[in-house]
Amino acid sequence: MCSVGDDGFDETENLKYMPKKEKPSIYDKCNKCREEPPCIVLRSKDKYCKQCFLAGTIHKFKALLGKHKLIHPNDRVMIIHKCGQPSSALLHFIRTGLDLETHKRLRFEPLILFIEDQLHLSLEARQELINNVEKEVGYFNFPKYFTSITQLITASPPENALQAKSELLKLGEDDKTILDRFLEHQTNETNKNDFLNIIVLLWVEVAKNLKCKFIFTPEISSDIASQLLTDISTGRGPHVPLDTGFCDSRDDEVKILRPLRLFDAKELAFYNHLNNLEPVTVRARKDEPYRSIQNLMKRFVNDLQMNYPATVTTVLKTGDKLSVDKESNEKCNFCNAPINEGNEELTSAESTQFSHWVSTQTPDYTVASEDRYNKILKSFQNISFN
Repeated sequence: MCSVGDDGFDETENLKYMPKKEKPSIYDKCNKCREEPPCIVLRSKDKYCKQCFLAGTIHKFKALLGKHKLIHPNDRVMIIHKCGQPSSALLHFIRTGLDLETHKRLRFEPLILFIEDQLHLSLEARQELINNVEKEVGYFNFPKYFTSITQLITASPPENALQAKSELLKLGEDDKTILDRFLEHQTNETNKNDFLNIIVLLWVEVAKNLKCKFIFTPEISSDIASQLLTDISTGRGPHVPLDTGFCDSRDDEVKILRPLRLFDAKELAFYNHLNNLEPVTVRARKDEPYRSIQNLMKRFVNDLQMNYPATVTTVLKTGDKLSVDKESNEKCNFCNAPINEGNEELTSAESTQFSHWVSTQTPDYTVASEDRYNKILKSFQNISFN
């Protein structure tokens, strides 16, 4: 058992043995070309010049798509756009890849779907946010659609909630109340967040109506790592490959892809800055980290990543080793994920639970004594003294 703090250990005394973060010197050279002075430092040790950094990030994005070979020429791809650095970088990656004149250019047909879900803001702020997003995505010259989380849930079918222009999207003061009605049966904040994460599968229905075979999401490495630990903590371990892998293939017609799963927030922020991109930002909600498992895992991963830069990479590599049980034919009617069939062997969690149950049980000595007395009496009755 860990006993840190019980033996008078002085943490400040041991700080001198911890590795110190080195600051880039003006005499350093780029780790890639070994010629230009670096202007970007990643993970406290990787130094790159502007040209090498931009070339490396673009290559990483295109290499991940090319490695899996899922998208074919002229396939329609729906891009989920959100406010922040990752979404803007994703659009720029795609625009740059489509504009290439070489054989390595991207050949699919993208369109953008923006789902407004900032219900903690005022009605005026939400409308201004949508207008700013329309200006941002208009720079990339992609077909675009707008909707809100409330209309996406209440519309039947979901594609009826889509609008081609932001001014056609009608926002209401009671949107948050309508959303709360769908969540009133959820017992705690963890269940509510889990329910909202499953609701996003409505994207698949919208993509089918728009004749898209793939969906791009702007999830980055820290989001993937947090989701992996959340799935394990909430008992969704078998769903980890679907929720954190590059491809979510739970639907037979539409696949959800995560092309930014190998990028971190700092890397994409540098990429946007060097390309003179100004992402639309929004005031973040103040979520109490201990109200839900999702918030707690995000804080745990982010805090650990600050002191140990290999944390997220280690979690991602561990998750990549997991696979979906292909023998299961049954699927959940709600999330469409495969259901594991019963296994005769106990899992580690079930073994631990059984061990805890056995060790906490107390024998009933009264019953044991009565049984023993009856056995002794019966044995005496069978004795013959003749």
